[in-house]
Amino acid sequence: MDEFCRLSALDKTNLLDTAAELRFDRLTRLAATVLKTEIALVSLIDKDRQWFKSKHGLDTSETPRSQAFCSHAIKHSDIMVVNDASLDPRFVDNPLVTGDPKIRFYAGAPLITKNGYALGTLCIIDSKPRSDFGPEQQQILTDIAISVMTEIEAVTQERIIDDLTVVNEELKHRMGNMYAHVSSLISLMNRSVDGQKEFAQRLRERITTLAQTQALLANNHYTSAPINEIIETTLAPFQVEGSDKRINIQSADNFDVSPRGAFTLTLMINELATNAVKHGALSAPDGAIDISWSNGQKFDFEWREAVTGLSFKKDPGIGFGSQILRRIVPLEFKGEVDYDLAPTGLVYKFSGDPLRIRQIA
Repeated sequence: MDEFCRLSALDKTNLLDTAAELRFDRLTRLAATVLKTEIALVSLIDKDRQWFKSKHGLDTSETPRSQAFCSHAIKHSDIMVVNDASLDPRFVDNPLVTGDPKIRFYAGAPLITKNGYALGTLCIIDSKPRSDFGPEQQQILTDIAISVMTEIEAVTQERIIDDLTVVNEELKHRMGNMYAHVSSLISLMNRSVDGQKEFAQRLRERITTLAQTQALLANNHYTSAPINEIIETTLAPFQVEGSDKRINIQSADNFDVSPRGAFTLTLMINELATNAVKHGALSAPDGAIDISWSNGQKFDFEWREAVTGLSFKKDPGIGFGSQILRRIVPLEFKGEVDYDLAPTGLVYKFSGDPLRIRQIA
């Protein structure tokens, strides 16, 4: 199992650290009652911990992953049964065995997505060893685990619907701001194009490129698009003669971006470029922009403008464009931003969770 993809699938459920829900609590209560155990849990295996979305018979909300029986169980395609943990070499020294809740019996059914990623388990635990957990009991635990996955998938579907609503509202707002965008293009081109006919032709060409990010996603059946192409396509309307030497986009560390990530990334690049046309590097003939990123434990992005002879506002304001850069981007990518109007121009950096931007196969 690819651990990066598994964690991404878990992240997409948006369940970690959420409040208890009756639909899950009913199922853990049912499992404990029918299978006659002291404890039943819906356990989600995060990077360094197991966190309990639902717990029956246990007070704690999480334990270190290093102690988690469920971390072993997710490596199985079927139920993992431990009849007596005090005799099992994997668990004999485990603090959950030597101390509270003094686990002896454990059975865990993996919670597996349609793409084959185990998010965690539905598990049952007892402080007494058991040797009678046969095929009939295992089938009951499997059936209840399937019901848990049905509820998890329902949560994910509800989130998708909510996201589509947000995107629809966002698109309505962006269409309302399209005139301002086109005005920026006209301002940029007016400094580099002579003649009304040529001006109109160039303007049509640049407005046409505004749809290309969606075309990139459509070409990949709305599953992904390379980050280099997203950034180049978003910046295409802002290119004028010679500006290819003024806008430097790194070519290394290319990777596929998810549709959700592409949407936010496009909004961010568009706002930065529009601001550069109005107030920054693209408003002066000698201005330049360097765009770079790295994709490791964190996704780090940097937009650096270099221009002389301009006077910059110290505060970018509280308009919608500023909210995209300073609130929506860090919220969406689970990270932090640094918006610095240096003497030589804007330096915009953000550091976020790569699981929130990368396309997972």
